[in-house]
Amino acid sequence: MNNKDIIRGIIVITITFIFLIILTIFISLINRTNNLDRNYYIIGNDKIPSIEKVNGKRNLYKYKSYKKNNITTNIYKYKNIKNSVSDLSNYIDLLKQDYNYVYTSNIDLSKDEGNFQLSSNSIDNNNIIIINIIYDKNSYTIKIDKGEGKINTYK
Repeated sequence: MNNKDIIRGIIVITITFIFLIILTIFISLINRTNNLDRNYYIIGNDKIPSIEKVNGKRNLYKYKSYKKNNITTNIYKYKNIKNSVSDLSNYIDLLKQDYNYVYTSNIDLSKDEGNFQLSSNSIDNNNIIIINIIYDKNSYTIKIDKGEGKINTYK
């Protein structure tokens, strides 16, 4: 082997090593972002705790986001849930106790299917967050709307 072959070998090993370091950093950043996304639903400047924040990883099979008539909407659909009512009960408790959400519809979790709504004021002035949840025994859809409005609570 001559010196040129040795230098080429060192260059190939160095480039491979640098590539692996960059790839490792990139994968680490992706995983960190995925973990943040699993704990919160982001809509504008608001971070709304996710169903996974309280219940652990769930099977999110569809996500949709759009804006229409100054209302931003995010929709999260989950399936293959072992016990929807238990998940939603835990989620409601978190939203009400730790994040100041209030019921804006009747909630009856004694049924295997149904729908309900919770709301809270947004971080942004004169904006409201409305969470609509439709569920059955093994799935649920969480629809989050953000638009103009305000909740007045009385104590």
